[in-house]
Amino acid sequence: MAKATLLLYLAVGMAIGIRAKATTLEKFIRGDMLGTRALVATIVSTFYGASAVLGGVSLTYQIGLGVIWFMVPFYLGNIAVLLLLREIADSDRFTLPDFLGDFYGGKFAAASSMLLATLCLVPEEIIAGGKVLSALALIPVELAMGIVAFALVVPVAMGGMKADVITDIVQFALMLLMLIMVMLFILTRSRWGIAFSVPDKYLNPLSHMSVQEMAVFFTLLFFLPITSAPLYQRLFISESEVSARRSIWYSVAVWMAVDSIVVLCGFAALGLFPGLADPDTALILLGMTLPPVGRSIFLVGLLAVITSTVNSFLHCGASSLAYDVFGHFRPAAPERRLLALSRLFVVLLGLVSLILAMWFQMIVPALLFTLTVWTSGILIPTLLVLTGKKLRPDTALYSLLAGTLSSLVWKIVQPLSVDALFVGLGASSLTVVASETVRAHRQRKDEANAC
Repeated sequence: MAKATLLLYLAVGMAIGIRAKATTLEKFIRGDMLGTRALVATIVSTFYGASAVLGGVSLTYQIGLGVIWFMVPFYLGNIAVLLLLREIADSDRFTLPDFLGDFYGGKFAAASSMLLATLCLVPEEIIAGGKVLSALALIPVELAMGIVAFALVVPVAMGGMKADVITDIVQFALMLLMLIMVMLFILTRSRWGIAFSVPDKYLNPLSHMSVQEMAVFFTLLFFLPITSAPLYQRLFISESEVSARRSIWYSVAVWMAVDSIVVLCGFAALGLFPGLADPDTALILLGMTLPPVGRSIFLVGLLAVITSTVNSFLHCGASSLAYDVFGHFRPAAPERRLLALSRLFVVLLGLVSLILAMWFQMIVPALLFTLTVWTSGILIPTLLVLTGKKLRPDTALYSLLAGTLSSLVWKIVQPLSVDALFVGLGASSLTVVASETVRAHRQRKDEANAC
């Protein structure tokens, strides 16, 4: 029964993508205007995928309440977006690189779009989906990842933003149903009492993490909403600034409720399945203990959690590559070609995500890799735009390149124990300071020569 339900869900997802097939580039990128309810569903679903739910349970299993460093900064970052919302919601732009290009020019838009592709890779979601399918069908994880990647890419490539939003609304409901069902099962079955016999060290949020690890989590998750291209795409098509503002508040409230269940599940798994070799399977194992009907609902809800994020991020990255990169270098390209390229880029990003999934094999490390590279390059130029202190176009471009390349090289080589995130942000900031200092020096020199 569980297998049949799972296959039916995948088939329905692909059918939605085909039925909602976008016929113009604008429809593929923007879709329709969204009211508060639709915005809440698509925002919550976009950000709470495998990395937040399965990854959150996995982290709770490993570090206990230290998982709050993975959760609370994200709430605070979304609240910070509210202070910057007017600039975003009033824009008629298509993508975040398009928005930043208004301030820094076409070259920066193209460069930031290529960087955006790293954020929109979804290896962590493919890893999670592969582990779910592998546990259900008893097939190798690598084969399961390949099947999941194919099933996830097709709806996005066909339908674009409209299909993304439709599936997000359905997936939002399924995710909540799945989590509420698991929570009630844990709380009502007396044999789960062991779940709450948690060692004291798991109740101390400082016991399992170093100061640097906490700082990495806090920085990445706080600034994720402020630099999140999928969030911008949704705010650009909100009915009004008021609707967008309400949607963010409601989304934060939903995330806090979801995270409470995630922590409960992590502690339950710790009590029932101590010593797991792969903590990413903790929530999956919990779901497998449910009755047959509950197990089917759980598996569909879990797959909904995974696909919601994949849809949004693949769509965002692919549409930006076509619109901001190819459209910049080939401004006379017909719209049908850009639309075809958007679909092709969905497939390519899905393929690269699959390769990274095979390499990382674990959810949270895969997420940290993509977030680190993205944040290192985009954060400084974006913050300065939103606070009204934009840079010169060449300085912004150099800052992006310095942050991205230095963090990537450091991540690969790792010559010291300093995290690549802080190396990248440091390089990006120093580039801004150096460039502006040189510009000011030249300006003073020119003024002196003029006298």
